[in-house]
Amino acid sequence: MTQRRVSLVGGKFVVDLLEQGDGAPLLYLHGIWDGPDNPLVAELAHQHRVLAPWLPGFGTSTGEEHLLDIHDAIYYYLDLLDAVHFQSGDLVGHGLGGMFAAELAAVQPERFTSLTLIAPFGLWDPEHPIPDFFAMAPAEVAQAAQGQDSGAPLAVGGVAAPPETGNDEERVAFSVERARALAGAARFLWPLPNRGLAKRIHRVCAPTLLVWGANDGIIPPSYGSEFQQRIASSRLEVLPSVGHLAHCEQPARVAALINNSGD
Repeated sequence: MTQRRVSLVGGKFVVDLLEQGDGAPLLYLHGIWDGPDNPLVAELAHQHRVLAPWLPGFGTSTGEEHLLDIHDAIYYYLDLLDAVHFQSGDLVGHGLGGMFAAELAAVQPERFTSLTLIAPFGLWDPEHPIPDFFAMAPAEVAQAAQGQDSGAPLAVGGVAAPPETGNDEERVAFSVERARALAGAARFLWPLPNRGLAKRIHRVCAPTLLVWGANDGIIPPSYGSEFQQRIASSRLEVLPSVGHLAHCEQPARVAALINNSGD
């Protein structure tokens, strides 16, 4: 595993990029609640060379002030892919990263050999609204994301939540990083997590795997059927007893689904 910094657009962005594994390239785009150690990345690295960048505003990546809308984010990712010479490979995204992955697969369909969306944002169904997690207390978000009242805190923005017994400095640092990450995510998801993907998603032509947790309290599983109807070559896997973080709760199972999605 290697961690490196990639400068883009003359230093406007500095990207914290994790690379792990050998094999065919795979780009992983994280969600809001991915922690610093992603178990799915580790599983996928057994068969792929995984590139996992942190979006500016998350981890130590910088330049979030230059990402004002979804179009800025897409061109940011395209600049990054050019910089790391990612010309063709698989694409996986979770949550917010799933929305970006769907947008990338629509903008440059020839670049991605397969697409996996794990509970992505991007569509809106007024009959099944996505809760305003920006206004929810951290404990409420954790319960909704985990599909149960586990009492376990969530990582946010690539920073692990401090234990309840942690010192004040750890809790303050986490609160600061949480606010930074949520502010970055709000550019694309607030007040509604809908930036017009429905108008472009028909362009996705890569074989697509959709993965949802049956107990997802952030993005209801009914959205899986919405995505499946809009992406021609797609199939949906709904995992029982799993919440919004299917890739963290059952990383080996999700990795196996991804690795076998082309069979």
